[in-house]
Amino acid sequence: MGKYKKFFAVAVCSLLLFTVYFYRDPDRQITSGNNIILSPADGTVKYIKFYENGNPEVFKDGNCYVINVSRYFPNGCYIIGIFMSPLDVHVNRAPISGEVVYIKHIDGSFYPAFLEGVEKINERNIVIIKNDSDYIGVVQIAGFIARRCCLSIKEGDYVEMGQRIGKIKLGSQTAVIIPANYNITVKVGERVYAGQTIIAVKRTAN
Repeated sequence: MGKYKKFFAVAVCSLLLFTVYFYRDPDRQITSGNNIILSPADGTVKYIKFYENGNPEVFKDGNCYVINVSRYFPNGCYIIGIFMSPLDVHVNRAPISGEVVYIKHIDGSFYPAFLEGVEKINERNIVIIKNDSDYIGVVQIAGFIARRCCLSIKEGDYVEMGQRIGKIKLGSQTAVIIPANYNITVKVGERVYAGQTIIAVKRTAN
């Protein structure tokens, strides 16, 4: 019986330590600059897609999520999907300074992402930030392990680039929507860090 108590104690302590580690929220030296977009999340770039017109989509574990924000990107947009493992810092940060003009929270269950129809039922948040004439989006997607998407901002708020805007609890995915007048500066498989990694640079007129 004694060895089982020791095993239970070790298991509980390990869980507590992992929880503390998971919920860490370190301060960051935020990258500064003009005409840049920063990563909203720590993680690995899983895909980069360009939409010339029509509704952009985000993808997670083979499932497609239509996000219905084409009105903000009439000239097309890029979607960068960032996978956040359970070991990554899960605080999301604003990719650019500006006014929060749109937030859409979609309630849902938390089924494994491989199940049919999960794109219609899993929880997610969509955020659009307006910077001058540009709109930049952030999408949080929950899954079986990542069971809650949390935001600390609301429509009408002004956010600074690199400011904390929310978190996803446990491993999942954050996507960023970037206007077509930006050049993407990261590639698939690259590690990125919220508030520090430059993922896009605005093209300047000649």
